[in-house]
Amino acid sequence: MKFRYKVLIINMLLLSAVLLAVGYVILKRSYELALDTQIENAVLENNLAEASIEYSLLSVINSPRYDLDSELASISGQVYAGMMSDTSDLIILYSGNQVFSSEENIIIPDDLILQVDNNIKNYIITEEDGKLFIYIASFCKIDKGILNIITRRDITGLKRFVKKSINDYRSLSLIILTFATLIIYIISYFLTRPLEKLNKVTDAFAKGSYSERSDIKGHDEVALLSDKFNQMADSVETHIGELNDMIKRRDQFVADFTHEIKTPMTAIIGYADTLRSMELSEKERLTALNYIFSEGKRLEDMSMKLFDLIYLKSNAIEKKPIPAVSLGNDIVNSVKPLLLTDGITLKHDFEQGIIAGDRELLKTVFINLIDNARKASSKGSEVIFKGNKKDNLYYFTVQDFGVGIKEKDLNRICDEFYMVDKSRSRKKGGAGLGLSLASLILNKHEAVMKIESTPNVGTTFNICFKLSEEVNGKNNNE
Repeated sequence: MKFRYKVLIINMLLLSAVLLAVGYVILKRSYELALDTQIENAVLENNLAEASIEYSLLSVINSPRYDLDSELASISGQVYAGMMSDTSDLIILYSGNQVFSSEENIIIPDDLILQVDNNIKNYIITEEDGKLFIYIASFCKIDKGILNIITRRDITGLKRFVKKSINDYRSLSLIILTFATLIIYIISYFLTRPLEKLNKVTDAFAKGSYSERSDIKGHDEVALLSDKFNQMADSVETHIGELNDMIKRRDQFVADFTHEIKTPMTAIIGYADTLRSMELSEKERLTALNYIFSEGKRLEDMSMKLFDLIYLKSNAIEKKPIPAVSLGNDIVNSVKPLLLTDGITLKHDFEQGIIAGDRELLKTVFINLIDNARKASSKGSEVIFKGNKKDNLYYFTVQDFGVGIKEKDLNRICDEFYMVDKSRSRKKGGAGLGLSLASLILNKHEAVMKIESTPNVGTTFNICFKLSEEVNGKNNNE
C-alpha cells in the first residue's frame, strides 16, 4: 500500500472518531437541553392547572352545600379546556378515585402517585404505543381528602427531533468526510510526491544507473534525505568508478605481464632450441648463452619487483631514522659503476638531515630513478642526484637531460608495465615495474613525488620527505 493511502486512511479514521465523539456529545447535550425544556414546560403547565383548580375550589368549599366530586369534575373540565395545550392531558384524582380525565383509557404509572410529596412534584417519562409522554403529579389536601392533579404531556416531538438531529448530523458528517477525504488526499499526494520521485531515482540507481540524482529542493526532511541520497550516490559512483578502474588495471596488468614474460621466454626457448638442435660455433654458442642469461636475469628482476609490489601493497614497513647524506652516498656507490659503463656522469651533493624510513626500500626507489635517468640519457651526458633541506622538509632530486617524457605519458608512468618507449626500455633491461615500485614505496613513507619533464630537454623527479623528529635536540653530524 502506498504511503499516501496509509496517511489518508489514518487521517480518515482519526477524523471519523473525532466526528463520532463530537456528535455524540453535541446530540446528547441537545437532547438533555430539549428534555429539560419539556420538563420545565410540563411542570409549569401542571403548576398553572393546580393553581387554577385550587383557586376555583376555594369558592366551592366556602359555600354551605356542595358536591366536591361533581364540582372537581366541572372545574377540571373548564381548566383543561381553557388552559391546557392540544398535546397535554389532565387527570384529577381525589382520595384515590379518578374524578376527571381529558382522555379515556389513560393508565397512570403506579410510581407516579406513590412518590408524590406535599412540597415536591414528581414526574415520570414513559413510552406508550410508540409515543413518548411525560407525567407530572402534584399533591394537596382538600376537605380531609387528597387531591392529585396529574398532567400528561406528549413529547414525541422530542424523539423525532433527536432522530432528525442524528440523521442531519450523519449527513453533515458524510459531507465533511467526503470533502476531508479529497483535501487530505490532495495534501498527502503533494507531501508524498517527493518521496515517490526519490523512490524512482533509487530504483534506477539500484538497477545500475549510477548517474541518477534526486532534484528535490527544500528545507524539510525529504529534501535533506534527497541531499543525503545524492551524497551517497556520489560516493557509490566514485567507488564504482574506482572498482571499474581497478578491474581494468588488473586486466591490463595481467595482459602486460603475459606480454612482458612472453618476450624473454620466446628468446630463451628459441636460443635453447638452437643450442639443442643445431651445431654452432663457439662464438654463436656464447651469443646464444648470453641471450639466455640476460633474458633470464630480466625475468628474475621482473619477478623480484613483482614480489615487492605484492608484498608492499598488503604490509606495513618499519621506519627508522636514516641520515640523508649516508643514504645518498650509499646510492651513489651502487649506481656509479653502471653509469660510467654507459659514459654518463653522476653529480651529487647532499645537505645534512635525518628522515624516517626503510633504508633498503629507499635505496630501491632512488636506484630505479637513477637507472631510468640512465636509460633516458645519451652517452656523455650527466645525471644530477642531490638532497636539500628546507623548513621541516627534506628534498631529494634526480635530474637528467635526456629524451624527456610527453605530457600524455606523465600520468601513467607509475602504472605497472607501462613504458614510454618499449623498445628502448627492453633493450636496456627494463620491464615497466621500476616506477610502480618506487611510487608504492614512497606512498608507504608518506613522501610526495613530483615529476617535471620536457621532451628532448630532460626530466626531474623531486621527492619530499618529512624530517625525522629524532633530529630535535641532536647533533646532526652524519
